[in-house]
Amino acid sequence: MYKNFENYIWGLVGLNGSWELLVRNLTDKLIQLKLKPNLTEILKINPDKLLPGRFYLIQYNFNGNLIWCPILALDYKVHKNKHILYAVNLEYLPPRYKVLLFDKIFKPVADRLENVISQKEFVKDEQPLDFINFEFMYKLLKKNGKMDFAITAYTIKDFKGNFKIKQSYLCSVKIAPEIIMSDFKRLNSNDMLKLQKSLQGEEQIKMTQILEQYNKIIEEYQVDSIAYHKKVALFREKLKLFKDL
Repeated sequence: MYKNFENYIWGLVGLNGSWELLVRNLTDKLIQLKLKPNLTEILKINPDKLLPGRFYLIQYNFNGNLIWCPILALDYKVHKNKHILYAVNLEYLPPRYKVLLFDKIFKPVADRLENVISQKEFVKDEQPLDFINFEFMYKLLKKNGKMDFAITAYTIKDFKGNFKIKQSYLCSVKIAPEIIMSDFKRLNSNDMLKLQKSLQGEEQIKMTQILEQYNKIIEEYQVDSIAYHKKVALFREKLKLFKDL
């Protein structure tokens, strides 16, 4: 898989029938793994245990709005008593672009990754990809289509000590296709609808507006449009239900 990630994914496209079905089916598989972590492919961990160079599925609190995000962690910083994780939000990149990107990333370390599959049974025992960091990914994304907008700063803990990453799952490189190709907008929309129904007054009105805009983005889905995925990335600021928490 890692020696030619592009061919592997194209094979899955053929089996699933289309890019859209592939993305949906891989996302569904990851959701099922999240519901029943098996420790070999996915493990629920504390948000303060996230490390650069690993794949994660996190639930992030966008000021009252809880959103699932598939990420590749890049760097960890503490700024003004806020603990910040810099990561690539994989949902902000077009599927075919991600295939080419990770084909380029995986090839030089393919043998190492194959050894992980054969020798490391549990996801917690896998070593981070030590060459993955903020500078490496920023330059790679910038050079290849100016896609560095996908890098996002996630506050793990705010200055009050409150966790903004509410849930976090460590994902094995064994399920690289699932975490890389996943798209959680439909699940997020369902969660947002539940939240909208629980609110009242102005908060409910604002949440209704956010949900309507979010669903419009889902309806406008364009599998290979860079402009579309950039629009999804920029919408992250509009997800905030409250001004500050």
